[in-house]
Amino acid sequence: MGNNERLLIYPYNLQFSPVLRHKSLLKEYEITCLVSPNGWGLTGKDAGIADHGPDIGIIVSSDFVNSLDLCDTVMFSDSYFPFDFQKYVLSKIKLAIRAKKNIVCLIDLESEVIKELRSICNYEGVKFTYYGGTQSLTDREIIVDNERIEEVNTPVIFVIGMGERTNKFEIQLALREKIQSFGYKISQVGTRPYCEMLGFHSFPSFMYNNNFSEVHKILMFNRFIKMIEKVEEPDVIIIGIPGGIMPYNRQFTNNFGIFAYEVSQAVIPDFVIYSLLYEDYKVDAFEVLNNSLRFKLGFNADLFNIANSQFDWTQAYEEHIFSHISIDSQAVSEKIMTHYQSRETVLNVLNDGDADMMANYAIEKLCEYGNIEIV
Repeated sequence: MGNNERLLIYPYNLQFSPVLRHKSLLKEYEITCLVSPNGWGLTGKDAGIADHGPDIGIIVSSDFVNSLDLCDTVMFSDSYFPFDFQKYVLSKIKLAIRAKKNIVCLIDLESEVIKELRSICNYEGVKFTYYGGTQSLTDREIIVDNERIEEVNTPVIFVIGMGERTNKFEIQLALREKIQSFGYKISQVGTRPYCEMLGFHSFPSFMYNNNFSEVHKILMFNRFIKMIEKVEEPDVIIIGIPGGIMPYNRQFTNNFGIFAYEVSQAVIPDFVIYSLLYEDYKVDAFEVLNNSLRFKLGFNADLFNIANSQFDWTQAYEEHIFSHISIDSQAVSEKIMTHYQSRETVLNVLNDGDADMMANYAIEKLCEYGNIEIV
């Protein structure tokens, strides 16, 4: 580990927890400190408190200035909690640069701010790495000259969620770590803009581009995956799909599940993990959800994950905002025990044994199809 850059994360919160739980994927860095603003209720506690999962073994600090002595690089993370960028973050980025620290930024910034920070970094002789916004995969490389969908011959795993805050990124990283440890070569497209930092592709920027028609996006995504298959020659392709798969109701639309629809038209999955918000599900709920998935997107879920967050309907109706309540991951595992009569497999990715089962189950199923050679 000696030559890895020591990394401070600020403001540490739930958004960064999946990366922390799979920190071996951060090849160039060693995470040495986590700093969080005082009012967020994380300081002095184990970092696992952020996502209400198992302990991680690092205590969160609130002392940004003194923590700078313990790192070479400061990574500024995006956050689920709204916070004033000018007030809380910009001054700290500048402080870190003056302390001769390299900067990695995962927060979406205005181009003016990026320009300013780059020039200060140049002046101080430190590195500035920016992963905010949508990574622009050069749209020019993708040529669509007909409306045919090209077959993808590598087995494909989809990670989809009922909505936001369903532990999707945690599932994507857990699968990556576990399946790689079996010796398989993975190509992967993830739901966040900084996946390149973890060694795989972010969801491509053309999918967010309003200059392309929806038909064109489907064809481009198909060619994008085909290009990855050709260049990287993987044993398996994992695709995480941003957003939810359908509206909750007329007020909370989840972008109508457009990405899920487009990706499911572009690529046919061989294995699907469907992550749900925490609720009191009846025994037949998973079958009902599967039927609805089949009618909407044309495939079934092979297994379900229950996230440790619940949609806060009360606040949603009172304040008209998306709001979630975090549940302790242990409580989720206990809840899942009550679904043992269900015909479907229901797991909790924050439970390490379940994360292993997900990966094992995916590989077994793909081997059964004969799509993948057993290592």
